[in-house]
Amino acid sequence: MTVLKALQQGFKQTWQYKSIILFLYCLTLLLAVFVAYPFKSLLESTVGHSMMIADLVKGFDYTFLNDFKNAYGAGLFPIIDQSIAVLGLYLLLFIFVTGGIISTFLQRPTRYNRSIFWGQSAAFFWRLLRLTIYFLVLHSVILGIFLFVFYTSSNGLLPFSLENEGTIAFNFKFIAPIYLIVGAFFFMWQDYTKVILVEQNKKWIFQALVPAFRFIVQNFRKTYGLYLLNLLLWFVVVFINYKISTTISFQTGSDILLSFLYSQIFVLARLSLKLINISSIVTLNNEVLTKPH
Repeated sequence: MTVLKALQQGFKQTWQYKSIILFLYCLTLLLAVFVAYPFKSLLESTVGHSMMIADLVKGFDYTFLNDFKNAYGAGLFPIIDQSIAVLGLYLLLFIFVTGGIISTFLQRPTRYNRSIFWGQSAAFFWRLLRLTIYFLVLHSVILGIFLFVFYTSSNGLLPFSLENEGTIAFNFKFIAPIYLIVGAFFFMWQDYTKVILVEQNKKWIFQALVPAFRFIVQNFRKTYGLYLLNLLLWFVVVFINYKISTTISFQTGSDILLSFLYSQIFVLARLSLKLINISSIVTLNNEVLTKPH
């Protein structure tokens, strides 16, 4: 199977189980409202009737945000703490449903099956949580190594110790793409480990880590090629979102409504890409393992 066929199957299965997308979207929207409503109330009680809001909705305004923090920080900091807590809850919930998503793509029911989704989500939650923590540490180490290389190659980011003012920019342009390539490999390894962990019902994380790494290396062109395609789709969606969002002027209420509707489309697209990535990995993994040698 080619990577394009695996990707095509990812699109097909994601559409087949679009109920999962709808559930994840509603969950995301609910948590976003839980964070946004207190902030909205704070704005209305402080600067809600001033012209400062008109400047804020036009885009990022550091001066406004800095002045607002200095004047109303006592009310803002609890909201920030709440936002961090909600973000942590969202990540935990997404880890929880990952087992159900993978199991759905593996078992391929004709339509969304609640017993498969929720049953397998609960069965694999703690194992997937441990796996996420392990890879979070690993990603932190890798990022730290690249930051150290960037820091040392740029003479500690001290402008007066550099021979050329463009050294920092040059080093960043050189190191950042390498980090993306290396980082993508470890994210891919994490995703394949999830699939093998669920597919083979491994009790211990390391029982899935080694087979996943071996599978990736033995089929590197297909696995890495497929992952780069999924990553490219993500970059395309982000780029389109950026281009469209920068063209909205926020001059009228209809502009703000249009921006909100568009942002929801972007959220749906981002969630869909997550499932497309998982489904295409499951498809490629199954096809390669079942193919006669």
